[in-house]
Amino acid sequence: MAEAQKTSNPIRLIMLAWDIRDNLDEALKLAPDDVEVRLDLVRWYVMTPGIAGGSTTDARAQAEEIARRDAALGAFARGYIHYREKDYGSARRELREAAKAPHVKVRALTWLGWLSQETQQYDAAFDAWTQIGNAYEIGRTAAFCHCRLEVGEAALKRATPNAETHYFLGLIYEQRGDLKSARREIETAWRLDKTLAGVKEARKRLGVR
Repeated sequence: MAEAQKTSNPIRLIMLAWDIRDNLDEALKLAPDDVEVRLDLVRWYVMTPGIAGGSTTDARAQAEEIARRDAALGAFARGYIHYREKDYGSARRELREAAKAPHVKVRALTWLGWLSQETQQYDAAFDAWTQIGNAYEIGRTAAFCHCRLEVGEAALKRATPNAETHYFLGLIYEQRGDLKSARREIETAWRLDKTLAGVKEARKRLGVR
């Protein structure tokens, strides 16, 4: 999997995809009731191009096999497929159903939070992140929506410090008009990761030297 994330050679990517699929198929033969293996297959079928064996139909079939063994995780799998298809209404319905089960709640609310960010339903996003205590995503959502900025600032200060937290904290300070603090945070983000999306533009916009 790590090699697949690093290479851009299309032939090598197809070969790696087939290797991953073979490994998952073998794992499933050894443990046909392992719902996590089946969930990995759902992800594989959804994310792999058709030329390499990807198939939404096969992903749905695996989701139904999961549902036979674990109804809540099956709902999560269906929600994940709908999300990747950009059928956001169906995805939201399935993920909300999945989130009712304690053992699936964090996973379901995480994807529900990302879905809500993407569809700019920010109240729903804040609710999802708050329920699972994801401080980083609370802060990121505040930066996206230009709202609840004090909540977002406090959350990012609680989050694990890294380039991303400093970057979004800088955006929040910029939105609040505290340009001195914004420059400080953006420059810290730049020092930690110069490849971070948006940080170069933020430095230019804020006049960081």
